[in-house]
Amino acid sequence: MKNIILGTVFCLIGFTPFSYGVGQVTKSQSSSSMDYCQLDECKSYFKMYKKAAKRGHSGAMAILGQFYYNGYGTEPNEDQAIKYLKRAARYADTNAQYKLGLIYLTSKKNYDLDDAIKYLEKAANKDDENANILLATIYYNNQFTPQNFALADKYLSKSYQQRHPKIPAVITNIKAKVSLDNSNFPLLFQELAKTPLVVTNDGAIEWPEEEIEVLTITSPPLTQLLNENLIAFRKAITTTGSRIPGKSCGEIIGCNQSLGRDLSGFSPGMLMIVDATGSGGGGISAR
Repeated sequence: MKNIILGTVFCLIGFTPFSYGVGQVTKSQSSSSMDYCQLDECKSYFKMYKKAAKRGHSGAMAILGQFYYNGYGTEPNEDQAIKYLKRAARYADTNAQYKLGLIYLTSKKNYDLDDAIKYLEKAANKDDENANILLATIYYNNQFTPQNFALADKYLSKSYQQRHPKIPAVITNIKAKVSLDNSNFPLLFQELAKTPLVVTNDGAIEWPEEEIEVLTITSPPLTQLLNENLIAFRKAITTTGSRIPGKSCGEIIGCNQSLGRDLSGFSPGMLMIVDATGSGGGGISAR
């Protein structure tokens, strides 16, 4: 099962500084991507963020987890990445929860479906649109877990309400395999009735034009984002009597930027919508 996960899923775990819901997003440059880096500058950022994480900042913990995952300023270490993302997730950091779910779902070493679903559900409970569509995919196809149309319908309808750009591709794949009606997907069927998709001249389905916001984004340099976050991480977090001191991602300047979840590479194949009967399909090894 793990060997048929498409390798393109890993583009979802990488450092993407911006996240948008409905919309066609184009980036004019990629200077904000976090790649493997062993330059002195990268090592310096790694040290500064490690200090900030020790001061109790959940946003710093989440970014440090990505440093470890991508090998930014340090050698790649998935175990350490999970360690710090878990710490950030304890502060209800939605982005860290989503990335933990992805790692547990795609990792050979740390694959754990139960933990993947646990963290994705935590993110979905806070209306993370990408967690919703990924959970829908997991429950729709039995390559990960026994097929469950009721749960797939729950998360697909949430994704539809959020106007996720990939919903038309998912629905196309579903309709090719099963009947999308009130008996199989009642919640999604209701959403389709309220806001129907349009059929193009070539037979493809897509969101109506009024449902799509076209954005052209020029991402700031990665160093700018890292520096802006460090300003917020200067002071140590002091406990207020709660069990876990610190701040949530929403309270950290730039946290959502530094831990974006861009799904521009989220293709129907990667979504694992290959066979509604659950017999699975081909793919390429994740690693």
